[in-house]
Amino acid sequence: MKSWRYCVLFCIFAITAQAGSMPDERLAAQREQFLSLEKDNQIWRQPDTKRIEDALKPLKDYPLLPYLRLQALSERLKSLPVSEVDSFLTRYAGTPLETTLRKRWLSELANQSLAEPYIEAYQPHLGTRYTCDYLNFQLSVTDNPAFWLEQVNDIWLSGQSRPDECDPVFKLWQRAGLMTIDRVIGRAELVAKAGNTRMLSYLQRRLPPTHHYIITLWRQIKRNPTTVTRYADFPLKYAQYEIPVIYFGLTRLAWQNPDKAIRAFTNWQKKIDFSEGQLQQIHRAIAISLAIDNDEKAMEWLAKANVPAAEADVRHWHLAYMLRQQDWQGALEVIDSAPEREQLDEAFRYWRARGLGELDADAMQNQLLSELSGERHYYGFLASARLAKQPALTNQPLQVSDALLAKVGLYPSVKRAREWFELGRFVEARREWYYLNKKLNSEEKQAATLLASNWGWHDQAIFGFARTGHFDDVERRFPLAFAEQFQQQATQHQVDPAMAMAIARRESSFMVDAVSPAGARGLMQLMPGTVNFITSSRVSRKTLFEPDKNLAFGIQYLKYLNDKLGENPVLVTASYNAGWKRVQEWLPDEGEQPLDVWIENIPYRETRHYVKAVMAYRYIYQKQLGQDANVFDTLSRMKVSADSLTLP
Repeated sequence: MKSWRYCVLFCIFAITAQAGSMPDERLAAQREQFLSLEKDNQIWRQPDTKRIEDALKPLKDYPLLPYLRLQALSERLKSLPVSEVDSFLTRYAGTPLETTLRKRWLSELANQSLAEPYIEAYQPHLGTRYTCDYLNFQLSVTDNPAFWLEQVNDIWLSGQSRPDECDPVFKLWQRAGLMTIDRVIGRAELVAKAGNTRMLSYLQRRLPPTHHYIITLWRQIKRNPTTVTRYADFPLKYAQYEIPVIYFGLTRLAWQNPDKAIRAFTNWQKKIDFSEGQLQQIHRAIAISLAIDNDEKAMEWLAKANVPAAEADVRHWHLAYMLRQQDWQGALEVIDSAPEREQLDEAFRYWRARGLGELDADAMQNQLLSELSGERHYYGFLASARLAKQPALTNQPLQVSDALLAKVGLYPSVKRAREWFELGRFVEARREWYYLNKKLNSEEKQAATLLASNWGWHDQAIFGFARTGHFDDVERRFPLAFAEQFQQQATQHQVDPAMAMAIARRESSFMVDAVSPAGARGLMQLMPGTVNFITSSRVSRKTLFEPDKNLAFGIQYLKYLNDKLGENPVLVTASYNAGWKRVQEWLPDEGEQPLDVWIENIPYRETRHYVKAVMAYRYIYQKQLGQDANVFDTLSRMKVSADSLTLP
């Protein structure tokens, strides 16, 4: 029996070795031929199937061969028999190959108005345009149109513009009397909140004239929330439609001008009945806005907003406001008022300890800090620094058997993902990896994560550890990616390399082609304008995807921020995320503030969490790089003011 097992393992390893050790020259030739064929559209349009197969023969064992077959099918969809398409879809079910061909096939069937084949080939979750075509075809053949028309409701009720393919089914839906006033105004609310105000005119035309003013109110309130203070504009003729506009306007106005919002809210409360949920959200917006402004009225409104059903950010800002006032007893009362599960949060545990210490309950403070110091996160590291002890940084590597690694490594989708990765085609690689992970069990996902880490595919390894819940493999979760380049540039610009790596880890997880919704690019997520400014030249956006150049520009920017902000690690980190001018506006107007208190009062949630994460990541990288420094020793002692940064 043992010999049989050894044989199986040997065979697996032999196959893996063979698959992973294709002669470099042959693999290089296959890659070159693949890329050449990929660009040669003419060959796939040939009616002669033999010529296509002859071109593919040298690539018979190349992982990306199916993509060329996909290309060949796509170019000849009009003339292909259904069986050939079905065969490919079945063979590559659950992969991006299947999804890509199925979408192209459905588009071709729709162009030819072939209802039955379309219905047969359709699958949900491919996109709205395909669903609308599907419903349209079903309505053309069904004996029960009511069933299919009811399914149009969910497509209609969206804040986004719908594809042109939905127009025919919307017309049928409207003729059936299903485009009701409630549904049109309901969609107008979603559209206005999404900022697609151009669509409001389209919706207004679908209402009777008596209701046109409702759409006008949504348009005006989106453009300017002070509309809610023009009381005569709201006749309350159709109060059920006007109250959502008023509620939306009050919450928006609260963030811009809480005093105006309070006056308007007081007026409207006399005229209309807000729901409990609406009242809760209005109180929340006013209270948090006042707390951010450090307004003395914040106490009153935070007390109103901090009810048992309140969102967690209300309690955060209630606590943060108390900390800024140095009201330690009040801070402890806020923590005690939180739900029990929230009181176990590391932030509340840390601030309970700090509060007890400020109130001279040192023994209780030290006990809580000691418990917290054994945990690996921002507050745990802060607790360790306050106790003058070494923070916990236990590394427990993920263990996966060699046999399972070999097995998963042989999956065709794994091979395809790796080959795309090696070609630098990261979008295609991630697409394969995404589909793969939907099919793997938990043990296989762990193996795939280790494979990605071994290949140097850092972003997918990092995401994989998070996906599998294995957070203790610290060295792999915080890889020394591009370490030599970081060290070289950091030395040149006198920047801590651990700081630069921590920012890259937070910004992109070392995804070299990352692009944010705002347009930041590359490893260190740099805006083109920022790079042009610090280099005094025009740098192409494509250049920002080159890792060496991106990290060089990022470290140069860190040097610039260090010079601006006295090398304060927290202010520099916050400025990297939100801009140094804005960060300076957040500094206390009078006196000094402990740096940990200042962090809790950062107005932007994203920046607040960003700073905490980067501080923790920086410490981890300091240890990874063998540095003696500990950023939390500095952070725990520092105070910040509008004009000075001091160490007590």
